[in-house]
Amino acid sequence: MDTQFGKPFAHTLVKSGWKKRSVFFELPYWKSLYVRHFLDVMHIEKNVFESVIGTLLNIQGKSKDGLKARKDLIVMGIRTELGPLKKGKRTYLPPAAYTLSRKEKKTLCKFLSEVKVPEGYSSDIRRLMSMKDLKLKSLKTHDCHVIMEHFLPIGIRSILPEKVRSSITKLCSFFKSICSKVINPAILPMLQKEIVITLCELEMFFPPSFFDIMVHLVVHLVKETQLCGPTYMRWMYPVERYMKILKGYVKNRSRPEGCMVERYIVEEAVEFCTEYLSNVQSIGLPKSQLVEKKEGKNLIGNKIVAVSRVERDQVHLYVLHNENEVESYVEIHKDVIRDPASITERLRCLAYGPSFHVFSYSAYAINGYTFYTKEQDDKSTMQNSGVTVVAEAMHISSVKDLNPKFANLSHFGVIERIWVFDYEKFQIPIFGCKWVKNNNGIRMDKSGFLQVDLNRVGYKDESFILASQARQVFYVNDPKSTKWSIVLFSNKVIDENTGDQGDIDVEIESFTRNDQDENIISNDSYIRNDHNEGKMAIMKSIIRARGKGYLKVSIDICLDGDVPLSSSLIRVDDDAGYLKVSLYDNGTCPSKQISILSSKDKGPKI
Repeated sequence: MDTQFGKPFAHTLVKSGWKKRSVFFELPYWKSLYVRHFLDVMHIEKNVFESVIGTLLNIQGKSKDGLKARKDLIVMGIRTELGPLKKGKRTYLPPAAYTLSRKEKKTLCKFLSEVKVPEGYSSDIRRLMSMKDLKLKSLKTHDCHVIMEHFLPIGIRSILPEKVRSSITKLCSFFKSICSKVINPAILPMLQKEIVITLCELEMFFPPSFFDIMVHLVVHLVKETQLCGPTYMRWMYPVERYMKILKGYVKNRSRPEGCMVERYIVEEAVEFCTEYLSNVQSIGLPKSQLVEKKEGKNLIGNKIVAVSRVERDQVHLYVLHNENEVESYVEIHKDVIRDPASITERLRCLAYGPSFHVFSYSAYAINGYTFYTKEQDDKSTMQNSGVTVVAEAMHISSVKDLNPKFANLSHFGVIERIWVFDYEKFQIPIFGCKWVKNNNGIRMDKSGFLQVDLNRVGYKDESFILASQARQVFYVNDPKSTKWSIVLFSNKVIDENTGDQGDIDVEIESFTRNDQDENIISNDSYIRNDHNEGKMAIMKSIIRARGKGYLKVSIDICLDGDVPLSSSLIRVDDDAGYLKVSLYDNGTCPSKQISILSSKDKGPKI
C-alpha cells in the first residue's frame, strides 16, 4: 500500500478495506511473527458480558435487540416471526428466545442482589444491582469478569429456555477455562472446536446485531493461547493496576512525567536496599502483613472463654492426630519412651495438653484467607465463614466388604467458633465448624454445579479442624431450588514470596455437554411461547404548548411488558435542561415520570 493522506489526495483513497499500511511492517522480523498483536481478553470479556446481560435485561444503550435489529431479520429473511408488528400507532416486538419476562428479570436481579462474596474476591455485587430499574450499574472490568464466569450461569438456571440457557452457560464456561492459570495444551484444539459450536448456537437465537467485532474475537483466543501461553500472563489487569500506582506518584500536575520518574527512582533505590539487606532483621519496621496473613493473625473479638473438658479433649486429640511433630513418632513411640532425651520441647508441651481457657475470636487470617464466624458473617457485607477441608476417609461397598479403601474426601461447612489453644510454649488456632453430611447433603447436578444442603448437619462429634488445614469457600442460593446452595471456591491466595494475589484454578475440562439433541434447533425455539411480554418500540414524542405551565404531549411508551401508556395533561418542571414531566391518568394522579430533552427528543428517559 502506498497511500497519501490529506484533503488534496482524498479522491485517491480506497473506499473500502484497509487504507493504511502499519509502520511495523517495515521491521525485518515483522513478517515472520506468528502473533503481531495481543488480544486483550479483559476488555473482550467485559464487552461480551455487557452485550449478553444488556440484551437479557433489555438495558437501554446496552441491548442488542431493538426495532432496527428486528427489521434486519425481515430484510435477511430469517426468523420472520420475530419481525415488528403494527398495533395501531404502536410497534410491538414479539418476545424472542432470549427475551425475559418481568418475573424472570426479577429472579435474576434478586439472585445477584443477594450474593455475598469473601474478602478480596471482588467488589460487593449487591451494590451493582438496582432492583428498582432491574439492571446492573457502575460495572468495572473485574466485576464483569466475576459475574460472567461464576454468577451468570447460576443466575439463569431457573429462567430462559433450556437451549438458550445451555448456550450462554457454555460461553461463560469458555471464558472461565481460557482465563484459568492451569491449562492443558492437549485439550485446546477441542476447546477451539467447542467455542465455534457455541457461537453458532448463539447465532441461532440472538439477532445479527449481537455479533459485533468483540464477539468475533472470541474465536481467536484459543489460538493465541496456544502461541503465547495462559491469558493471565498478558491481560490488562496488571497494567491497569500499575497505571493507578503511577498516577498516584503525580503531585505536581503541570509536570506529571517528572513526578513519576522521581518517585520511581526513589522506590527502586529503596527496593534495592531492602533486597540487599534481606537476611538482616529490620529495626522499627513492622512485620509484613502478607506473612502475617499467611502464618496466622487474630483480627476481631479477642476474649478469653472457658471450654468444657469434652471439647478440650476433642480438640487436643485432633491436634495430636494432625501435628507434624507427633506424626513422626507414631511408629517409633516405644523407642522414644526408652530414650526421653530425644523428646523435643514442642512434643513435651503437646503431651501436657492445652489450657482450659482459650482465646476466642470472631475473625482470623491464615493461609492467605480471612475467616469469620457465622455470627460475624451475618453482620458483615462479606461472606467469610464458608470452609472446606480434605480428609482421608475409609470407603466400603457394603457391610461384608473386607477390603475397604482409603481416599481423600472433601467436607463443607461453616465456621461457628474460632479458638486459639495455649500450649504454654506456643498456640494453635482451631476452627469449630458445622459440617454438612456427605451422604445426603452434597451432590453434583447434571450441569456440573456442586450443591450442598446446609440444613443437613453431620459429624457433630468431629466439628474441630486445625485452622492451617482450612480452605475458604462461599455459598450462593440456587435459584432453581431454594433448599440447596451452590459451592464456589474463593480464588484469592497470597504467596508470601511474590506477594501476588491470583486465581486458583484446576485443570480445565471440556465444557460441552454430551446431549446431542440440544444441537437440534426447531423453528419454535426462536420465539418465547411461555409468555407474551414483548416490548413496544418507543415512538416519536410530539410536544405542543397548552396554557401556562402545561404541555399537551402525544407519546406511547411501554416498560417491561406493561400495557402501553398514552399520556394526558402533564405538569412541566425544568431541571438541568430537561423537562421533568409527570404523566397523569385521566388528569388526576401521576402514573409515570419521564424526562424529555426537547420537542425533537425521540428517546425520553424514565
